[in-house]
Amino acid sequence: MKKLLLSIFLSGLFFISGTYAQPKLEIIGGDSYNWNKVTPKESPLKATILLKNSGKERLLINSVRPSCGCTAVLLDTSQLEPGQVAKLDVKLNIPNKSGPVVKTVFIASNDPVKPNVNFYLKADVHVEIEVSPNQYFNFDDMKIGIETSSKVKLINHSTRSVTFTDFKITPDILKVNLSKELVLKPNEEYEIVASVKPEKKGYFGCNVKMKTSHPEYPEILIMGSSVVSDTAEIKSVPK
Repeated sequence: MKKLLLSIFLSGLFFISGTYAQPKLEIIGGDSYNWNKVTPKESPLKATILLKNSGKERLLINSVRPSCGCTAVLLDTSQLEPGQVAKLDVKLNIPNKSGPVVKTVFIASNDPVKPNVNFYLKADVHVEIEVSPNQYFNFDDMKIGIETSSKVKLINHSTRSVTFTDFKITPDILKVNLSKELVLKPNEEYEIVASVKPEKKGYFGCNVKMKTSHPEYPEILIMGSSVVSDTAEIKSVPK
């Protein structure tokens, strides 16, 4: 009986010792990094994340993979002895669009408890002059001789009135509802409608440029493109 108890005790002690002597990935500062309020001119956002081996065995970081191409990562070492810290440099390209941004970095290691860890990159992008939903005219199903149009919204998120002038529109067949001057008060928006009746098939591209009185946005460019096909033929149905 004593031998049995001793065997159980030794087995338990070995199990506890083995469990304790493991690698452990610790992300210093938590599982996310937040740049908080930022503007597009700050892009790309940069940060250095510290990864520590808080365990008692060597930690192997097998992979560090961002969730999209807008994020770049660089790890200075993939093998960490107990207590050692690695530096993970991250860069995040942010859009020219207001709103929260959340991206994920996937970290895989030989940590037996958490072999796969998600690290989150966060930012709140503030754009004072925004073209929404995209800074691009999207013309669908263009055909020769048939007018098609596309709309975007020009939004003033700033605390000042902004004047838009010196509109340059190309090509000449593109018609846009912009006159000599446009003034937007704070939080005011204006819907820009671009219409065109294509004259030939093939690639179609256009630009709308304008100057603004906002010091951080001296010029705004809205582009657009599509492919023009032949006019659809209407076939009569035989009687």
